[in-house]
Amino acid sequence: MTPSTVDRLLLAGGLLAALATAGCGPVSGTAVPAPMTSTTTTTTTTTTPPAPTAADGANYAACADGTCEVALSGPVDIPLGGAAGPGTFAVRAVLADGIEFELTSAIGGGSGSLKGHCTATFVPGGGGMSCSNKPSPPPEPRAGVLAVQMVGVTDGTAVVRLVTG
Repeated sequence: MTPSTVDRLLLAGGLLAALATAGCGPVSGTAVPAPMTSTTTTTTTTTTPPAPTAADGANYAACADGTCEVALSGPVDIPLGGAAGPGTFAVRAVLADGIEFELTSAIGGGSGSLKGHCTATFVPGGGGMSCSNKPSPPPEPRAGVLAVQMVGVTDGTAVVRLVTG
């Protein structure tokens, strides 16, 4: 061999040794994958129930027959007819979650607050209240009974059902 060939082989061998020592040479065995990063995105969706709408709007005269569904945004006296009349359903205040009321009628009377998904029933000599965690269907008309049902409150407007039989 000529000195230039020997020098070249020594130089090549030295480079291979340097590369292997530095970790840049050939790898034997199992390859280790690069670490993966993962990002989790959570999306929160809030479903707001639709605002209740009153079948009779703010037409309180619709309650003259004793049955109506009206929107209330403040104090109002609603004349009652039908089996409940003559009488008055007086809303004294609209609350964030219901109403305060006074009732005088042929069926009976009382005062209090009606909130959430509750229905107050009035019968001669007494009454009661039932509540649910979710909206209820309108009460069935029953002879001698006045039912007052809270439908909902949105933005300071309450929707109330009055049903007599």
